[in-house]
Parts: sequence; structure tokens; C-alpha cells
Amino acid sequence: MTELLPYLLSVEARNDRLAAVARDPVRFAHRYADPLDQEIAALIAAVYASGRVTLFGAVLERLFAAFDTRGGPAAFVTGYRADRDRAVLACAAYRFYKPSDLALLVQGLQQTLAERPSLSTFFTEPNVAEGLHAMVAALRVAAWSHVDPADPPRGFRHLLTSPRDGSACKRLNLFLRWMVRPADGVDLGLWTSLTPADLLIPLDVHVLRISRFLGLTRRTDASWRTAVEVTAGLRRLDPADPVRFDFALSHLGISGACRGARYPDPCRLCPLDPVCTAEEGRAEAP
Repeated sequence: MTELLPYLLSVEARNDRLAAVARDPVRFAHRYADPLDQEIAALIAAVYASGRVTLFGAVLERLFAAFDTRGGPAAFVTGYRADRDRAVLACAAYRFYKPSDLALLVQGLQQTLAERPSLSTFFTEPNVAEGLHAMVAALRVAAWSHVDPADPPRGFRHLLTSPRDGSACKRLNLFLRWMVRPADGVDLGLWTSLTPADLLIPLDVHVLRISRFLGLTRRTDASWRTAVEVTAGLRRLDPADPVRFDFALSHLGISGACRGARYPDPCRLCPLDPVCTAEEGRAEAP
């Protein structure tokens, strides 16, 4: 396993962070200086980070522009009134998310942050699974006071997944990475209630595929168990910061540099090529 480290370091070194951040959802949190603005922006950007970056990015651009007309994310959330502000969220439709789903999240955040200064207070022990479940449960309960809790909307349920559901919680683990890892131009380093060593890999389709190619897991399901297994492999390489390579690996896939199979021309340029077990791809059209 340790033989992977120099290759991962090479991927990290070659990653153009400035260019990658410009198309990464973390860019929305970097727009703000106030920590609560950053925290709320990061959570909303992370939960929308599903599917094609260009598509959800366009939705988030419109949404944060609307927030800024009301003083920014924190001011909008803490001052939200459904009768007055629901129209601001009209631009929030994406895939199976409806504006009403985001309205529920905003109302859940409003009630939760009225009772505690930050979502970081859910993470009082280094057990990320229990902390995530506690945070999600509190936000769900606060939001469900506005709907029938026996039949919450599908889109809202997808916004807030829990480890207890078996989900890899990719988007919430991404949020935690942004909050906890030291400020490095990508992550924000806002929280001290967890350390980077406590984090779990945000397991998106790109990271799962590359993890399989590198022998970090044989599992094919994007589940909590798979995220734990991949993180365990990375922890053997860097016990203090196992998810440090997430940004570079995910953008290897997002950029299209990794095509999900072995192709001679692009693969020979990849730092992971000597240790990658991807199968040969179909011949590409001339």
C-alpha cells in the first residue's frame, strides 16, 4: 500500500488548485469572509454537489447571487420568513430538488442555529458517523415541523443523508472536509472540534472508481462501508490527514483526465499510470 504514496503526491503536486477551485463548489464558500457565511454557504453548496458540475454550479451561482441581495447566506437564513422570502429560492430547482426542499433546509438551519452558534457543536467526539447523524437528525426535526414528518419530500430527504441510512454521505463528508482541513486555498479550516485524521473520504463516482483502480477497495457500492474502507487505505499512507488527496483525485475525474478505463495516450500522462489497474477501454473514434 505504501508504494502508492509517491504517485498520489505527484497527482497532488500536478493539480492546478487555483483553476480547480474556480470550477469546484467550494468556491461559493470562499466568496465570504464571515465564518457563519462560509459555513452556511459550504453546506448549501455541498448538498447541491451532485451530477454535472456545470449544471449544479449554474444553479448555485443564481442562488448565491439571490442571497447576496439579502446580505449574504447567514443573513438570509437567520432572517428567513417563508411568506416574504420563498420567492428568493425559486432559482433553486435542480434535478429532483425543488425550491420547497431548499426552503425546508433553510428553515431547519434557522431553527438549529438559533440554538447553537455553529454546526460544529454536533461534533464533540471524533466519531464522524455519530456527529453527522446528530446534525442531520436535528436539521430534519427542525425542518419537519413545517411538513408532515411521516411523508417528507423526496428531494429534502436526499439533501440530508445519514450514515445510519447506509449512504456514503459524500456531500456531507465533502462539507466536513472543507470545514476541518486547514486553510490551504481549497479547504477552510474553520472547525477545531474534529481533526483531519477524523475525516472520511467524500466518495463520489470519480473517487470510487480511482480507488478501485488503485486497490484501495474492491467494493463497487457507494456506501458508508466503502467510504470507511477507502479511508482506511489512505490512512495507512497519511494517518494524520487521510483525505488530503481527495481534491486532486476527484478533479482527475471531473476534468475528464481519467476516462474510467485505460487509453494509451491520456493514461501515459497520468502520474497514477504505473500503479493503475484499469482495464483497456474500447478503441476511441479517430
